[in-house]
Amino acid sequence: MSADLEKRGLDRGQWMEKLEKIDQSLRRQNTSAKLTLVGSAIGILAGQPSRTSMDLDIWRPRSQYQVQELRQAVEAAGILFDPKATLEPETPYVQMVDPGIVQTGKFLETETIEQFGALRLERPPIANLIAAKLLRAEPKDVDDIAFLQSFFQPAREDVEQAIKTMPAQARMKASENLVYLDVISRDQNEP
Repeated sequence: MSADLEKRGLDRGQWMEKLEKIDQSLRRQNTSAKLTLVGSAIGILAGQPSRTSMDLDIWRPRSQYQVQELRQAVEAAGILFDPKATLEPETPYVQMVDPGIVQTGKFLETETIEQFGALRLERPPIANLIAAKLLRAEPKDVDDIAFLQSFFQPAREDVEQAIKTMPAQARMKASENLVYLDVISRDQNEP
């Protein structure tokens, strides 16, 4: 993999290759993992055009895995496992995410994205993912929101409900940023 490619991130096909290698390694170890993805991975794996990412965010509270086995499988695929450096690594990586800066709101069910042999990828409801992206609302997040909104078409009320389940400070920030969802919806509905 070229250094330039590593710096800009992996696309859907490249992430799928890495995930297949992780699955193969887990099977060789006779173990399995259920990972709940959040962040840009949802759009990337759904086919969001031109979207790449250096990281694959795993929502730790809803994932099930054995740390050592998952670490070995991820590293065997040639990517880093949960680096803690202050600067973003130049090599693609899997990031374990806990509630804090990132908030998804509460949800009961996840949806399967992909089932490999020993690796299962799931995601929270799309409304919760959009709510999480509204919390940060950087330009790439707004692009992700636009894709998720057009591809999955969640109801605005569901996004608002997801925001209501966030902690107070996150709830306030995400609510303020609902204006992005309004602009995106208006733009998508114009001829």
